[in-house]
Amino acid sequence: MKQRFFTIRNHGVLLTVLLVLSLALGTFTDVHVYAEDGDVPAVAEAYDPDAPGSIRVELSDIAGQENVSKDGVELTLYKVGDIHTENHYIQFSLTEELREVESLSGFDLNAITTGEANKEAAGLLETAVREADITPAGVEYTETVTDEAGVSTDGVAVFDGEDGKGLAQGMYLLVQTNANAYGITSSALIAIPYMADGVHWMYDVTVQPKGVAFDSLGSIQVTKALKYDNDGILLDTTAENASYDIGLFMDSQGQYRYGGDNWRQTVTIQNGSSGTVSFDNLPITDKPYYVFELDENGQSIPYGVGSDTGTQDNLFTVMAGEDASAGNAGEAPEIILDGETNRSASAVISNVYAELPAGYYVTGDLTITKSVMNDGQMVASGDVFYAGIFPVDAQGNVGAAPVDVVKLNNNASVTVEVPLGGTDGTQPVTYAVRETNENGVPVSQDSTFLYEVTGEGNVDLSLGQTTGTVNITNTLSAADGYYQEEPSTQAPNDPGTGNDNSRSNANDNRSDNDGNGSQNGDTSSGTGRSSSSARTGDDNQIFLYAGLLAAAVIVGGVVVMRRRRRG
Repeated sequence: MKQRFFTIRNHGVLLTVLLVLSLALGTFTDVHVYAEDGDVPAVAEAYDPDAPGSIRVELSDIAGQENVSKDGVELTLYKVGDIHTENHYIQFSLTEELREVESLSGFDLNAITTGEANKEAAGLLETAVREADITPAGVEYTETVTDEAGVSTDGVAVFDGEDGKGLAQGMYLLVQTNANAYGITSSALIAIPYMADGVHWMYDVTVQPKGVAFDSLGSIQVTKALKYDNDGILLDTTAENASYDIGLFMDSQGQYRYGGDNWRQTVTIQNGSSGTVSFDNLPITDKPYYVFELDENGQSIPYGVGSDTGTQDNLFTVMAGEDASAGNAGEAPEIILDGETNRSASAVISNVYAELPAGYYVTGDLTITKSVMNDGQMVASGDVFYAGIFPVDAQGNVGAAPVDVVKLNNNASVTVEVPLGGTDGTQPVTYAVRETNENGVPVSQDSTFLYEVTGEGNVDLSLGQTTGTVNITNTLSAADGYYQEEPSTQAPNDPGTGNDNSRSNANDNRSDNDGNGSQNGDTSSGTGRSSSSARTGDDNQIFLYAGLLAAAVIVGGVVVMRRRRRG
């Protein structure tokens, strides 16, 4: 092998550029470069133009966080300069790909003579390699390495070329391409070979980048949603009690997890169709984060609509977002935090089931609209009204106990989530909606209720029809024997249009449950009257009037009961 022989004595002037560049790389920047100790010859060693090289990166401690792990820091290496020796000295030129980048017009690698110039050049080249979509010479993640002497070093990454055959000589750009608890290092230029002392050519170079702690932190909220695939239409699915692990990663393939202690979170869903977890105190940089669901072994589950990923007893497909037709539904959500405008980001991961496991069921939306009428006019009322949702069996029999009791919105609507039927939670089901008191007792069984109730009825729900509506109307009763104040004639606020202002959740009750349900919903605003209805929760005045009547009989012997007519 023919070798070119360079010495300080014969070619000192010709080596000036390389030596200055070496000093700039090794002394005046945040990167310390050194070679192994050895005997120093009297003259410079022979230069071998064909010798392969390598770059070993050893992260140093950051002041104030010496105990923070250095593992999992992603480092990417780009070759940005070719080496030339045809003039009997070493010089560098941009690679062919980078010579085409407009922003690098007039850029000269050989003009880097100070540490500050090195940092500026590295920043410029970092932008350029992304614009030109340059293929990295290597991507490595730092880990704990034990050398031959048994000494363990934390935060080491080695670039030694494809299959360990070494790196070609030239100029390289080292960039940290992820963020974790360790901190961030500045990009730097590294030359192979490297001459640190004027006599040794070093082809295997070790660098120690200095990291800085993050001064800006953010958070990512990840929502896990459950879906049932009904012939391509995704329906919300409720789980009685389910848990899922979510992991934070630094690559779109889910191979390299975020290095912080909070890289893994568990979301628990109880009687609901979704749940949210938060990854907090995340470093904010221009490096993206990715979220993946984890399997039972803590490995990321690939995204892909239509695949068979999942556990053996709980098969599902992981999808990004909630729309299967979205172009990125089969890709890991990419999340970039911004210290100025986007310190808190969010993402949705859906689990799509072709068959629901035990404890899962599809829900439907049942909307109940409540109106209060007097002499053909809708009026405001301060009374509180309730409706019970009762299961109906295959023979049409209405269950004795409701699966849910909801407080109604006067002259407005409330929407209730109710489960479908069957053992797998996907079968058709019928519910009867009846006006009740707060305890779920139908008002039809109460002779003192002051309103005539119409509009109660049954609703059929199925996978093909997941919504239903019932319109309950209460009309003031005209029966004799009641003495009541006039209702307000003031028009109610937005009569009949209070859609979805509140939702009552019946997810913890199936059609065969015992009726212990939740009560939700708000009463619409407006002036009302004082009612004698014992079933609406108001004070009952009947006994007061009965006492007065009895006294009148005793005193006068004859009494004529009169009812104030509503004008």
